[in-house]
Amino acid sequence: WPDIASRVRLERDQHFPVSSLICLENALSDGSVQPVHSMAEIKAGAETAGLPVHLDGARLFNAALSLGVNASEIAGEVDSLMFCLSKGLGAPVGSLLCGPEDFIEEAFYKRKIMGGGMRQAGILAAAGLVALDEELPRLVEDHQMAQELAKAFFSLEAFEVFTPEPDINMVFLKLRSGGDAAESKFLRLLEEAGILTYPAEGGVFRFVTHRDISGDQLSHTLKALPQIAEELVD
Repeated sequence: WPDIASRVRLERDQHFPVSSLICLENALSDGSVQPVHSMAEIKAGAETAGLPVHLDGARLFNAALSLGVNASEIAGEVDSLMFCLSKGLGAPVGSLLCGPEDFIEEAFYKRKIMGGGMRQAGILAAAGLVALDEELPRLVEDHQMAQELAKAFFSLEAFEVFTPEPDINMVFLKLRSGGDAAESKFLRLLEEAGILTYPAEGGVFRFVTHRDISGDQLSHTLKALPQIAEELVD
């Protein structure tokens, strides 16, 4: 909280905006998680300052699994939150906004006046229900596969793995022999081995395990990596 408090502006000043909301994220976009006690400290400070707290919880359930808590414990430390049905849970599309009744009523109102809304959305809602009912119990498999993948990359000299024991289902790494040419070669070698991933952003590759990655596909990747690493350092 002290780091946030130093940036909060409550006094009106024509040179700066006045703080009106504190936004948190859990799990974070770098794959790490924020402990519940840290969120509780921020919430207490925000209440003292008279500021609401909103959580970007796109991967809320991944964070809860990693922390060994119920998602409700994380939700209890914020005033409102959003979680994604598609990222960690595998639905084709959709997110849910959660908060007090008056907050949700206001959200519906503002969505409407800005032209939002979707008719015949039941088929998407049905997919969301499947995600909540069937995908939550198997998130642990995604985390386990990410840990296996990170361990494999970490064992090879060609790669610099940011977190050898990832908190959730994401593995971040760089090539030790960096540069555009090496990154392009890595992508080509992966593709030749039947493995696809996005190009690096700022030299960083991100690998995400999810419901559409099978154990056999992971095994194939783990077997292919040593040869790929060997060709990278040649």
